[in-house]
Amino acid sequence: MKFFLILILMTASISWAQLTTEKSVTRQLNVPSADGAKPYLLYTATNEAIAQYSSEIGFSNEEFQKKLQEKFEKHFEKYREQKLLERFGKNYQAGLTPEQKTEFLNGLESHREAELIRFSRMLEIVDQFQFKKLENPNATSTWNATVDLNINRVKLDRLVQRIMSEGNKQYAKINLISEINLIGMDWTELGLEREASFSSPIMTSWQNWLVTNQPSNVEEVVICTDQCLINFKNWQEVSQDEGMQISSDLQNNLWLKISFNLRRVRHLQSLNEWTFEWDGSAVLLDANTKRLLASETLSLQTRTWRGMDQKALNSALASQMYRTPMSAFSTFTKKVGDLPQLNRISRLIIQGQNNLGDVLQLMEMLKKEGKGINLELQLDRFSQNEAQLLGFYQGEEKSFTDLLSRLKELKSSHSYSLVNEFTGIHHVLKLIAE
Repeated sequence: MKFFLILILMTASISWAQLTTEKSVTRQLNVPSADGAKPYLLYTATNEAIAQYSSEIGFSNEEFQKKLQEKFEKHFEKYREQKLLERFGKNYQAGLTPEQKTEFLNGLESHREAELIRFSRMLEIVDQFQFKKLENPNATSTWNATVDLNINRVKLDRLVQRIMSEGNKQYAKINLISEINLIGMDWTELGLEREASFSSPIMTSWQNWLVTNQPSNVEEVVICTDQCLINFKNWQEVSQDEGMQISSDLQNNLWLKISFNLRRVRHLQSLNEWTFEWDGSAVLLDANTKRLLASETLSLQTRTWRGMDQKALNSALASQMYRTPMSAFSTFTKKVGDLPQLNRISRLIIQGQNNLGDVLQLMEMLKKEGKGINLELQLDRFSQNEAQLLGFYQGEEKSFTDLLSRLKELKSSHSYSLVNEFTGIHHVLKLIAE
């Protein structure tokens, strides 16, 4: 009887969490193939499903669509500016005629709907879909489709909250990554073919904890797999420097990576006794600037189990490894909640210093003067002739330029007057001994 009660409760829970519907849609699309048409047709079908369930969930679809368009227009302005910077560099205003700029921006209008689909993240609420019909009559621009949709109700609730709320949250996602390096063993010794069979349940439990303890300035916590891991690898190869370009999918994201080194210390077959040890690290990274926001070493843990079958042993080991970074998670989530969002990097070249102490005192002065833009500084290079700093801050580059122009003198081991210059590529701050 208990089994059947659990089964009924599970079925009811699954039913509540899934909204199943069928939508027939027609779109005018200038695309050459069915694969090119599918994202637009799926987006339209999903949008119609949202309208269908709006009353049941308790929101106005008209207000939802209005808010979505308002937020998207602000986003698309930033998108256009970003594309100008990517194509023509930070000094594009000096090199482009008004006509050239207008022509380039008009060309970006063809990206508008694709960017809306990406920005809305509406397709993320679809757990499953199937195109029952997809046709392009007479090879015209008219596409007809019938789509079966399974909408995740929890994700839909979050989508509606995100769009309907005033403003955008500081961070879009915490992307949770796990890495287990096996030392002196392989997964077959645990009766497994691949790492994911072991790590996926741990990741899901971490995700559940993080969602429960999620900072108010984060929209969602997701497990990073497949394309997300490819994005992370590509992101790691981006140079942390002025004007660094990252994928729009990663903007305002955080990476939370937990790495383990797992060793089998011994296995006494006669006693069915296993001893494992592991250590590792947890790091929190800002996708916008590649800053290391927090890190914690996971100290060495050793555990012994005896008399367990393989499944029970794996479960016991996974349970202990799950607990290992929980202290770090508590520290990290509090830190994220207190963090200002820094969205700009500028490189500052220092010349004329007498020693490293002069540069360090200048950095302290800059941080004090730059509180209004939450300026953080990182000493990137130092030599006898010059030092190079990376400045991370909030707002537009003009805020950083204005800050530099306000600096007039530095009293360090020597007294210096400060002269701010811009080479067309970098800001240079010259320390001139008085």
